[in-house]
Amino acid sequence: FMTRKTEQRPSGGGAADFIIEQLKLDLEQQKQFKELRNQHQGITRKAHDEERRLHDIYFGLLKTDNPDKAKVDSVSSLIAVQRSLLESATFSHFQQLRQVCRDDQKKLFDATIDEIARRISPKGPGPGGPPPPER
Repeated sequence: FMTRKTEQRPSGGGAADFIIEQLKLDLEQQKQFKELRNQHQGITRKAHDEERRLHDIYFGLLKTDNPDKAKVDSVSSLIAVQRSLLESATFSHFQQLRQVCRDDQKKLFDATIDEIARRISPKGPGPGGPPPPER
């Protein structure tokens, strides 16, 4: 049977193109947006890499019969810090993008930000993501 591709997380170009189109960014604004994206991606790449490294450590703790609870809690907290850094960086990125917009574009931004957030958010269990596995 055929599966229909539904809204998947677009690659950077897809999300960027959507934003440029929806906000009707002019060429100068597109240049500024590209610079903002590059800065944002540099920050988030480091946080994602650290988050992955911490997840490896976290789940590696399951390879013992009695994982050290203090270590489990500590690594879990460090993962939460990385997640918070990612969320803060993304919020700041879009705050800066909104500042690039003219007043008429700010109205478009306000009307579109929820859809932009859905398109860039990681898909996982919960609204918009796949259902949890059957048990």
